[in-house]
Amino acid sequence: MENLYIHVPFCVSKCRYCAFSSEAGAGVERIRDFIRLLPCELALRGTAGSHPATVYLGGGTPSLLGPDGLRALFAALPRPAPGAEVSVEVNPADVTPALAAALRAAGATRVSIGAQSFSDRALAWLGRRHGPERVREAFAAFRAAGIPSLSLDLIAALPGAPAGEFSASLREAIALEPDHVSVYPLSVEPGTPLARAGVAPPSDDEALAAVAESESVLSAAGYARYELSNYARPGFECRHNLAVWRGEDYAGAGPAACSREGRERRANAPSFDAWRAALESGCLPPAEIESLSGDEDESERFATRVRLARWRGPDPATPAGRRRLAALGALARGGLAAPLGGGDWTLTARGREVADAVMAELA
Repeated sequence: MENLYIHVPFCVSKCRYCAFSSEAGAGVERIRDFIRLLPCELALRGTAGSHPATVYLGGGTPSLLGPDGLRALFAALPRPAPGAEVSVEVNPADVTPALAAALRAAGATRVSIGAQSFSDRALAWLGRRHGPERVREAFAAFRAAGIPSLSLDLIAALPGAPAGEFSASLREAIALEPDHVSVYPLSVEPGTPLARAGVAPPSDDEALAAVAESESVLSAAGYARYELSNYARPGFECRHNLAVWRGEDYAGAGPAACSREGRERRANAPSFDAWRAALESGCLPPAEIESLSGDEDESERFATRVRLARWRGPDPATPAGRRRLAALGALARGGLAAPLGGGDWTLTARGREVADAVMAELA
């Protein structure tokens, strides 16, 4: 398997906006069981002997495992291929020089820091465990440890934010000189504390204004918008996410992890207890498995490519490809897409604003 995703299903506490599957307040024993049983799932899935080109540790909060837990987790994973990208998501509240050094020694090449904001007010409202200074300290620790690539995540368009708050966070992020920046307008997902509190999501105009500001400010600072929500200096794009967006296969392990292998989609059940019980019995964890037709598979893989700044157009030799080329022609005439030559395409600035609708047209 070329691309491997590991879902670490634990958090210290749940942020108010988070809809990802994770368990807050897990004890040491559950974390040890996760690390102990992860190789069993990889072996049963047939990926234990692979040498992936990308590995991504997400969650949840991988950094809460601490230096010892992260070393043990890395030891349980397949050995990556030479030159592989190995990414780890971290919460700044967990980061110490020892943790940064442990990640570097274990082979991490890329760290994604969940900064979310540089405003004390915004971080408290989001339910984060850290303040702005912890982001700076974490960033400095990873730079000192020699992690080759560092990314910062920011959340935009927070309801009720004072004027200039997000602009200040953008400036603070750029001042640290990260290699990569992700900017996501706030999404109020069902079942989250924000949704239960009745918080309204930002309007389309508010979200688009924040995205436009992000692109303007980050582009001026040397970051290219290579995907709808992601910006990078040349050569520092996230290779794992690029592989997924380009339609490559990926294997996921851990509770709630998703996989895409051939025409099969697999989503592990989110229950840690069910995951553990199955593996201790020598069985694969329970999962929702869907087999796609050839047309469905091709359609989904094509749609994810459209998120990128430059993407390969459809194959004119197939009926579905010809249909999509006709749709692209209409989108181009409407100012939403543009050919780049050599069979490649891009969304225009307006097309990026209505990307979901464009992808629906091309599905």
